[in-house]
Parts: sequence; C-alpha cells; structure tokens
Amino acid sequence: MSARRVPVLAAAVAALLLLLGVSAPRSAQADPKAKKDIEQKMTQAMENYDLLEYEEARKILNQALTIAKKAKIESDPITAKVHLRLGIVYFAGLQDPESAKLSFLNAAEIDKSIALDKAYATPEMQKLLAEAKAEAGGSGDTGGGDTGGGDTGGGDTGGGDTGGDPALAIDCAAVTGVQHTIIEEATRGKPLAMTAAVGADVQPAKVAIMYRPRGATDFTEAKMALSGECVFGGAIPNDALSGDVVHYYIAAFNQAGKLIASKGSAGSPNIIEVTGRVAAGGGGGDDDDNPLGGGGGGGGGGGGDPSGGDDRGGGGGGKAKRNTVFIALVAGSGGGLVSGETEQQGNAVKCCFAPQLVHVMPEIGFYLSPQTALSVAGRIGFPIGANIMGHATAAPGGMVRITHWFAPTGGGLHVVGGLGGGIMRDTIKLEGVADETMDTDIVAIGPAWIDVGAGYTAQLGGGLALLAQLNAIVGIPVVSEVGSSKLNFGVHIDANLGIVLGF
Repeated sequence: MSARRVPVLAAAVAALLLLLGVSAPRSAQADPKAKKDIEQKMTQAMENYDLLEYEEARKILNQALTIAKKAKIESDPITAKVHLRLGIVYFAGLQDPESAKLSFLNAAEIDKSIALDKAYATPEMQKLLAEAKAEAGGSGDTGGGDTGGGDTGGGDTGGGDTGGDPALAIDCAAVTGVQHTIIEEATRGKPLAMTAAVGADVQPAKVAIMYRPRGATDFTEAKMALSGECVFGGAIPNDALSGDVVHYYIAAFNQAGKLIASKGSAGSPNIIEVTGRVAAGGGGGDDDDNPLGGGGGGGGGGGGDPSGGDDRGGGGGGKAKRNTVFIALVAGSGGGLVSGETEQQGNAVKCCFAPQLVHVMPEIGFYLSPQTALSVAGRIGFPIGANIMGHATAAPGGMVRITHWFAPTGGGLHVVGGLGGGIMRDTIKLEGVADETMDTDIVAIGPAWIDVGAGYTAQLGGGLALLAQLNAIVGIPVVSEVGSSKLNFGVHIDANLGIVLGF
C-alpha cells in the first residue's frame, strides 16, 4: 500500500509545482509590456526636456505613471526612475523646487539607492535628492501600498479605509499624516464624495481636494470640511467628471497657504477613471495630459481638443507637437512724450505730448521654451496730420524682442522687452502759425530704441491667438541727425492689438 501511495503523492506534488510554474509567469505577463512602454515614455520625455519642452516632458512622465498604476507596478524601481525624471523636469525645467522634492521623495521611497544621471545632475539637485532620501529613510514606508504616488504625509498606519464613507469609524489617535484610500473609478456626470483622515501631527489650517480634469493645466481646489475628530469630507463636482480621466490629490495647508502634507501630489497625482453614462456632447477631450491608453481613444468622435486652445496637434497617439514658430500682425495707435525740435521747421517743442495715430508692427519669432520666445519685429508709423510741405510720410524701424509668459504652457499675461533702432515720427501743432494748412510738423524720436511692455495672449484655437499689448519705446538720440531729420529724445506709448499664428 505504501509503495503505491508514493507515486500518487509525487504526482500530486508535481501537478502543484506545474500549476505554480504556469500561473506565476501569467500574473507577470503585463509587466514586460508595461515596463517597455514606460521606458519609451521616459526616453520621449527627456528628449522633450533636452529641447526645452518642459511642460510636454512633464505630461509624458505623468503618462508613464498612469501606465505604472494600471499595471500595478507603482513600487517597481522603474517607477522610481519616472519620479526621479519628473523631479528633474520640475527642478531644472519648470523651476518648481517644491514639486521636484515631492517627486524625489516618491522616487526615494521606492528605491533608496536611486541616483541622478550625470547628464542632468547639478549640485543643487543632488542636495535636494539627498534631503528627499533622508526624509524617506526617516519616515519608513510612507507609500502605504497602492498610492498612485506623491504621499508626503505618511502611509496607512491604522484606521482602515478613509476614502469613501464620511461616517467611517477611525481611531484618530493612530492617524499620522494624511490618510486616504485612493479612489480609482467614478461615474461620469456625478459628484464624487471622498474623505481623508488627518493626523494631529499635521495641524492644518485647510484641507482640500485638488483635482484636474483631462485637458486642464492647473489643479482646482475643492475644500473639505471637518466631519469628526480628524476626518475631512468633500467632493469633486460633477462638471469635472464629464471626461474619461481626473487627476487628484488630497492636500493639507498651513495658515500661510503652504502645502504641509498630502496624499498624492501635483507632480504625481492619483488617477480616477471616469466610466458610465456619457454627458451630453461628451467626447474624446484633450489627449495632451496623461491619457490612459496612449492614443486614439475608444468610442465615437475623434480625439483632440475641440477648442484648439493648447495649440497642439489633434487626436490619436504619437508625440504631441508644440508650436515652435509664430508670426504676428499687429496694429495700433499711440503718442510720445517729446522734446527738442521739429523735423521740418526746426521749431522748439513747447508741448509735451505728440500723437501718432496709426502704426503697424509685423513680427516673426521662435519659442526658446514653452514660456519664452525670441523675435524680430518691424515697426512702421504713419504721421497722419502732418502738413508741412515735404514732410516724411512714414517712420520705419525694427527691434529684437524677447517675450515671457507667466503661465507654464504659454499664453495669458506676458512681459516683453527689446532693443532696436529707427525713427518714430509724432505730429505736433506749431504755435503762432496763421496758415492752418501748414501748422502741423513732425517730431522725430530715435534712432536707438529700448522697448518694454506687457500684454495678454488669448488662445482662439488651431494655433491662432489674439494679442493685446501696451508698450513704451524710449527713443535715444545717439546721433543728432540722420539725413535731414533732426532726432530727439522721447518716450512713445503704443496700444496694440493683433493676431498671432503659431505653427
């Protein structure tokens, strides 16, 4: 009997081992594909970084984090590399050291031996990474499992699920940092309630849900209210859940409005897949920010941003293209605070302000970064109203200008500065002249110009934008005459309106 039992037992063990051998690789089948996709995203992101396309690099790295989350490899060393590169982009590219430190902290919590590539390392960045490693080493495991990245307030130290039920019983004495169970799915068009427990070690002045629907650049704040000893409740509104993806994190702020603890971060937000009924007029939305599938999008309708507001190429997969060159056609009116002598008659200027009713200013430039552009502009003014015989009919000049937008993706408020040369001609009434047909002369300003200004760029879609700008051009008479023109010092104020085409 015992001799017959041994083969049966051996067969059972062999079958069990075979079953384990078959099932183990199967559970990891998704990993090689996901890791390959993440590697490609990291390469693509750093190519954009090297081309000064920092915002595009950030978006691509967020796409890599999305892939890691869906493949459930958030704690894999490859995900630490994504966080590390995101920190590089934030620190050296987007000039956001706080977000950079959060990304470095995320990387160090996964892989404490992670190091910067020599190609990107700077002493300041090395110091920030060292600080993040020290914090990660001192706080233990703050990742808390499936976090989606970006914890700065400690992991799950007790109390169970704090994600959904505001009436949830929780031991507040055991809570440290910000605790919240990540919500991964929501119903389209319905507000999404969520809760978070905040430990006594945080002492926040305000707790909020920071959310960003697909296509949005910035996070929007939804305040959370205290509904118990340490549990805060709030909701993402239904209009933010009309697309297919929403990014969010829970943030605790001090009295000064500074982030002191969070579950997730702006650099590594948690990701909600929005499913269910489609809101009226729903569709693909903008594919620029953190797409889950990496192209195309299921269901009806093409992809892309229907408003065209981000000046990027349309739907489908592949690399989004940012405008690199722009052409602007601007017209305006203005006048100068002038001094010196008139151009034709040589009369002393006794008045202080002289108008120039019309000028045009064509401009062509290229983007040094998403926020900064270098351009060459021409300026031709028309001294309408001058009536002295033989007066000049135009006032040509040109400038090299640099424009900086305050928004990370360009557009909106901006400042401009430039250097150039030419002649600005403003008209001025002559005193004591009886003949009204010959009583308006010209005051010429220049020939060296210094240009400063500020304005607003409003995206119209399809690479087209509306530009409004107010400029002050200082004319400096580095020479007293050019030809027969007497040149003077003056400050010319221009109000400009025009169209910008990027491609």
